[in-house]
Amino acid sequence: MDENKRGKGVDFIPPADPLFPSQQSDELFFPATSTAGQQQTDPQQNTLFMAAPSLDCTDLLFELDIPGLGRRKPSATPNSCVETCNDEKKKKDIHRDVERQRRQEMATFYASLRSQIPLEYLKGKRSISDHINEASNYVRDLQKRIQELNHKRDGLRKMSNSGAPDTVVSQNCPPDYVTVQPCWGGVEVMINSGFKNGEFPLSRVIRELVDQGVRVVTTVSSTVNERSFHTIKSEVSDLTTLDLSELEEKLTDLVASSSS
Repeated sequence: MDENKRGKGVDFIPPADPLFPSQQSDELFFPATSTAGQQQTDPQQNTLFMAAPSLDCTDLLFELDIPGLGRRKPSATPNSCVETCNDEKKKKDIHRDVERQRRQEMATFYASLRSQIPLEYLKGKRSISDHINEASNYVRDLQKRIQELNHKRDGLRKMSNSGAPDTVVSQNCPPDYVTVQPCWGGVEVMINSGFKNGEFPLSRVIRELVDQGVRVVTTVSSTVNERSFHTIKSEVSDLTTLDLSELEEKLTDLVASSSS
């Protein structure tokens, strides 16, 4: 049996001193192999660098070196993430400032619109939508009033150019009337009466306007077929404090009482 072993291969000769196998240079031995599934790892292949706990978390750097895949770098560095967050914050701040400015401008526009509308249109109305609706109603009323005045003016011009007798003029024209309408920065008063220029109490009308807080700027008077036409333009610091309908009624009563 020993001969068969010698013919098949080299005999295994254990070392004389197993504690120092490297000293027996002429002896042949086979080192024990590791079991399946065990692998030696190189500590330099997989490295992980982490910052100290006292450092900012944005300064952490991770490096991975996987065998066969090479070194992988993160898709986004912490610095780029911080820059992206800062850009988004700046965009939000700019949008917030623009929206604040827009709201302030709209509030200014609404306040200017309310100042141009008479108080009788805004009584009991507090919402902005109601103010806008009343502003449109006020514009329509002004348009109707302007059309009526234009018709009256055209009728007076036709009668003055036709050369009709005074009796016909007095029958077709209204006896006396006063119109008060808002104009740019104030009010305009138009008076049509049967007085002559020297007889019409224009000073009383101006005094009434001053008592109402109106500052008279210009006054234009003319006479056509023994009828007096007066146009008074004035300024008002706050048009919302002046009731135009009430002022027109007072001036009408004043003209009527002077003619009687």
